[in-house]
Amino acid sequence: MSEAPVPPDRSREGPVRGGGSSRKCLELERWRKELYVLWVCNFVVNLGFSLIMPFLPFYVQELGVTETRRVELWTGAIFAANFLTMTLFSPIWGAVADRTGRKLQMLRSGFGMALVVGMMGLARNVWQLLGLRLLQGVFSGFIPASTAYMAANVPRERAGWALGVLQTAGAAGTVIGPLAGGLLARAIGGYRPIFFLTAGACFLAGLVVLLVIRERFTPPPHVGQMSFVAELRQDLRQAVANPVLLAMMVVYFFNFFGLQTAEPILTLFLQTLDTPAQWVDVMAGAVFSASGVANVIFAPLLGRMGDRLGYKRVLVYALGGASVLYLLQGLATSAWQLLVLRFLLGACLGGGFPAANALVSRAAGREFQGRAFGLVNSAIFIGDVVGPLVGGLVASAWGHRMVFPVTAAALVFNLLWVQRKVPADSGREAPRDPDRLTPVTDR
Repeated sequence: MSEAPVPPDRSREGPVRGGGSSRKCLELERWRKELYVLWVCNFVVNLGFSLIMPFLPFYVQELGVTETRRVELWTGAIFAANFLTMTLFSPIWGAVADRTGRKLQMLRSGFGMALVVGMMGLARNVWQLLGLRLLQGVFSGFIPASTAYMAANVPRERAGWALGVLQTAGAAGTVIGPLAGGLLARAIGGYRPIFFLTAGACFLAGLVVLLVIRERFTPPPHVGQMSFVAELRQDLRQAVANPVLLAMMVVYFFNFFGLQTAEPILTLFLQTLDTPAQWVDVMAGAVFSASGVANVIFAPLLGRMGDRLGYKRVLVYALGGASVLYLLQGLATSAWQLLVLRFLLGACLGGGFPAANALVSRAAGREFQGRAFGLVNSAIFIGDVVGPLVGGLVASAWGHRMVFPVTAAALVFNLLWVQRKVPADSGREAPRDPDRLTPVTDR
């Protein structure tokens, strides 16, 4: 009987041809899978928070504040509270992420917000709600952390596409959430269960990250060479030395100051129009969703217009249109008029924000872009804090309608500031850096 052939010994021949290719395919599949997983997580988190935001004024009333002026003041303070602590803690969590990785930040935020938002549904008075909103800002940061994670783990040649896809999750959640929240509030007859649903959404996002995301994090060599305060001081010096970047930080502050001045009182304003009481919840959700729908539709179209006509010109047109639309909102006599005006406002914002982002990107240069957008986010957060407080004070002193001219005046000032301080551009020379991140103010 002949012996069976002995298989050749390939132990010294090195890796089998194609092994490297297989590993590359596995890596490709891994980042795609994580992109889709984080898309779902971001959508769920944004959807959850968008469910509750339009109804905070009603919840304040449910907690025992009945006098209209006090409702306006408390609503403004509760809106601003989250952004106040977010402003203080976001740079700290960003520095921690550079040292420990982004997955830990997503877990901190997802599970932390689940606990805090769930407790909001158990609040017994407005002081407890205010304290929990302050605590919520400490735990915020899920979406910036997930965006930074994908930016660091996606292949460079696909970064622009991947980050664009991830950004649509926030937009989709913000569009669907308010209207879904209105329908839920009407169906279940209360607001407390919506907080529990939002808490569940945050917990689910944290759990999925824990089980699915596999971060292999190595701190960059320069991390730890300079203290956080020293790095921040250095970044501020560099921003102050760049007049266009400094001007754009002012632009972002007034943009978000204007937006947040009107947001807290929109639902209360609806109550004074011809909206039937049983449909106020649904209409409030629709009014909040309308601008988001228009933003999603018009942002790509007006972004391309900026490429052709110049970003400064598009930003000026957007600010001018938004200021007129805010004035008209103050004159609205029906919920349907307000709904249409909010949709048109979203179209203007859809042109303004991409143009502003492009101007920041050009002013910062490739080496400073990440830190530049970090500073821009700080300007946004400050606007988010000041805006609701001013809106609540104005509404309390002079009524809801007066808030809209104040917002329009802020945007007119912003328009004049852009005209004076931001240099003209052709749009065609804007950098096409795939790693450019849009400033986020998300959860």
